[in-house]
Amino acid sequence: MGKFLNEIRQESPQKRRDRISEILQGLNDQDGKDLQEALVDPTITPAQIIKALQARGITLHGSIITRYRATHVAR
Repeated sequence: MGKFLNEIRQESPQKRRDRISEILQGLNDQDGKDLQEALVDPTITPAQIIKALQARGITLHGSIITRYRATHVAR
């Protein structure tokens, strides 16, 4: 094994922030429930969610919603 590969293996992986959880923590209970319901509803587009969050001063990228749905929503 090379020295560089050994260095790479010794690096600890960075924990990815869970942006959805951060947003949910910042919302009141009812808005949090509404957002969770919207996230699992395939008839609501990421753009709709993003616009509603932007109206509350919260920025979020559509790719985060898509990734959340792919990993958290049972199909």
